[in-house]
Amino acid sequence: MILVIAASTIFFAFTQLNRLASEARLYTAAQFIVQSKINTIQADTPFVPQNGQVPTELALGTTSSNNVPIYVDPATGNTVVSGSMTSTVAVSCSNSALAEYAFQATVQLSYLFHNKTYQVVESTIRGSDQ
Repeated sequence: MILVIAASTIFFAFTQLNRLASEARLYTAAQFIVQSKINTIQADTPFVPQNGQVPTELALGTTSSNNVPIYVDPATGNTVVSGSMTSTVAVSCSNSALAEYAFQATVQLSYLFHNKTYQVVESTIRGSDQ
């Protein structure tokens, strides 16, 4: 009886550890996806809004993407966990003299895993290339 209780306790502990490891892996993958989007926003050129040169990634407003793959099973190629990503670009300061030189971008990725919603949110400010 003691062996059965010990075995079930160990099984439960390993199951919990595996779940925590999966949560951490997915969160890390989601952070990588969001950071990749932020890097694209920072690197897209030319960004000279005072001359009307604004890349698509920095167009003012909000864009959304559904079914963003976060984890794809390497054996089958099927998406196991996907999420929704929203990018919002706005003028970063209220001073009208400076508003045309800097935009603020916020990227949010939300996904569901084991009936719990996770979110990764990052922001950046992009100044004019000139």
